[in-house]
Amino acid sequence: MILDPQDWQDSLAAETSCAERLLSITDQQQTLLIHRKFVELTSNLAAQQQAVEQLFVLTQRRTDSQQQLAQQHQIAPPGRRLEIYTHLPAFKVEEIERLVVHLQSVMDSCQRAFRQNQLLLGRSIELAQQVLQRSGVVSTGRTYGARGKERAFASANPVS
Repeated sequence: MILDPQDWQDSLAAETSCAERLLSITDQQQTLLIHRKFVELTSNLAAQQQAVEQLFVLTQRRTDSQQQLAQQHQIAPPGRRLEIYTHLPAFKVEEIERLVVHLQSVMDSCQRAFRQNQLLLGRSIELAQQVLQRSGVVSTGRTYGARGKERAFASANPVS
């Protein structure tokens, strides 16, 4: 008996759609960082956080539907995708695998954009620190380098 994998496929499609939205938000964030539009960046970061939270929920939904389908086919946990495929018609396997490959590609792009944005933001912070230092600010308190490590910051030539 072939059980309907539609819930699994629908959850994969929803997760993919959310990941594409997250990638779009992250690309917008990169543009905001490049053009140093930090006011707009705040709302972008809120949208990004919301998309990440939704993505976690959808990922859990997809995992649950995949495990449920595996149980229905009496596949031992964790119920891997390739094991489930042996119980599905070829056309359904192709549809689902296309979604999986696309989702993986979008998530890879998101990770790459996240890393690029982190570097851009780190560079923006370093530039702001240099401006403050050149203006004679003695100390700005805690600061963080491009790698997220705390470091000391003080002007070599304080204005007296």
